[in-house]
Amino acid sequence: MDVPSYPFLANVSLAPSWRRGVFAVANIGFILLLSHDLAALAPFAGFLAVGFGCLKLMERARSAALYTAAVTGVLVLFCWLKRYSFVPHEMFLSYAYLTVGLSYIFFRVMHLVIDAYDGNLPDRVGVVSYVSYTLNFTCLFSGPIQLYGDYIRTETIAPAPLTAASVSAATMRIVTGFFKVAVVGAGLQYLDTHVQSAIVPGLAWRERVTLGSLLLGIYPLYLYVNFSGYTDFVIGVARFMRLELPENFRSPFMSEGFMEFWNRWHMTLSNWLKRYVYTPLLMDLLRRYPARELANPINVGAYFVTFFLIGLWHGQTPMFVMYGILLGLGVSANKLYQIVMIRRFSRAGYRALCARPVYRSLSRGFTYGWFAFALVWFWATQDQLKGLTAALGGTAIVLSILLVWGCSAAVLSAFATVWHRLERVRAGEAPLLGSVYARTAWCTAMAVLVVSVTLVLNAPAPVIVYKAF
Repeated sequence: MDVPSYPFLANVSLAPSWRRGVFAVANIGFILLLSHDLAALAPFAGFLAVGFGCLKLMERARSAALYTAAVTGVLVLFCWLKRYSFVPHEMFLSYAYLTVGLSYIFFRVMHLVIDAYDGNLPDRVGVVSYVSYTLNFTCLFSGPIQLYGDYIRTETIAPAPLTAASVSAATMRIVTGFFKVAVVGAGLQYLDTHVQSAIVPGLAWRERVTLGSLLLGIYPLYLYVNFSGYTDFVIGVARFMRLELPENFRSPFMSEGFMEFWNRWHMTLSNWLKRYVYTPLLMDLLRRYPARELANPINVGAYFVTFFLIGLWHGQTPMFVMYGILLGLGVSANKLYQIVMIRRFSRAGYRALCARPVYRSLSRGFTYGWFAFALVWFWATQDQLKGLTAALGGTAIVLSILLVWGCSAAVLSAFATVWHRLERVRAGEAPLLGSVYARTAWCTAMAVLVVSVTLVLNAPAPVIVYKAF
């Protein structure tokens, strides 16, 4: 034990059953804080009950027919409660009810049902463990999406010990999260709003190109700092409760391709869909169509379906259908491009091409630009999109996309170069950036800025974008 105070008290372990019960009560209490209306909570509770019933059914009777019915039932109930546009409007409940966090609960419930059928759960899931896992308040709103085995390991089996080092790291994650959301995110949101309001009919073509490129280029940065900042915060908070949540981001804008991007952005979501959609779909299609010449087209198609569903999951309107199509096209085209390039240059030749600085820079820029373009259907309504398109014009839109590509290629490559050089600067035997002094100074500066900005602006709590899902 490094220090005798808080870590000592926090490491005093309750019996596993007590710890599980405490978390279940805390999670239910958190839900009750969101709504005191039992009618508004009823559909939410009903979804949980149906999910638990399907889980227990799979634990007892692993029938393929029952499994199909259970998975379909949970999926249909989710789409109905989330009011997807393809569900007839007349079928919706006529009053407002709680749906916050339902999308992330859906992923956890489906994971339990599927793995129970496959026999991949570590043990039978009791009602207390089910409630504690599905309603985990540290990641209820926006994830990250954690698998049951990983959650139960740190919740009851082997809670992560708290030391001075882990407390320091958790504190820094919390401060970093606040800084990203409340300072950087707030500034980017202000710029984004200002740019949108400045795009009006009658602008000169230079203004249209400048504003169009800013409109495309700012939002991905805003979404990243907002979402990753929230994730930093909840990972830090959970660590104080001796829970370990999975990472959700790993420098996504350093990606040199759209496939790599989704291995770095919202990783728990993309990994979940790869595990439960891409891999089963690919294996099933390869079994049905074993011809060798069909393997690559099937692989590309499976990628498209998987990432189309990622886009579709984000919202209930037709705009998100287009968002899903663009995500699917980005990943599947990236995979198809890799196949073609390997055939033409061989794996070694393609790797050599990818290692060239200019090629890497252009790849980063194209990846960022495609994501920025796809996100238009994420944040804009149909009316907004029509108005912006009319005000900018086709030529200005194309030039804006090219400008975002070029600028992001240059800026991201410059950032990567500077960062790698800073990492080489050493303080004694250790890298300077990783030293306790540098981390303490940076954390202190962020905390001061957060407090200062909060006091000066006196603004309401910032909106977490992914809370809507």
